[in-house]
Amino acid sequence: MTNGETTRARVLAIEKGDKITLPSEFFEEIGKSHGLAILILKDKNVKIYPVDSKRVLYLKLEIEKLSKSFLEELTLIFEESHLEDILFTSGICQSTNKCYYECYFTPDQLNISETEFEDKLKGITGIQKVILKAVE
Repeated sequence: MTNGETTRARVLAIEKGDKITLPSEFFEEIGKSHGLAILILKDKNVKIYPVDSKRVLYLKLEIEKLSKSFLEELTLIFEESHLEDILFTSGICQSTNKCYYECYFTPDQLNISETEFEDKLKGITGIQKVILKAVE
């Protein structure tokens, strides 16, 4: 950053494909080999998160009944598993009995297996379903 800048912007062409091409000054500044592109459906915004690895996991929790302890239990599992760097997180409650939590993260930071991590999440009060899968 120079002259007190906190952001840089460029208007780029949007094309179909599986490759993100950035201006050279952006590329040099980021210094990462891959990018996670997330389309936020409600407002049609795309966010790009630079990552060191091609492997990123998507986690979705379906919550039947949101408990007061949900966030505490989730935070504790994240801390115990060494999941500290979450790229994106979102949550929504569609009714009093149906809520969803989503996040994306790189799995190399976990200190337990993905299966163990998933099993721990299933034990959170009110969790109906856990989806943990690689982003393609």
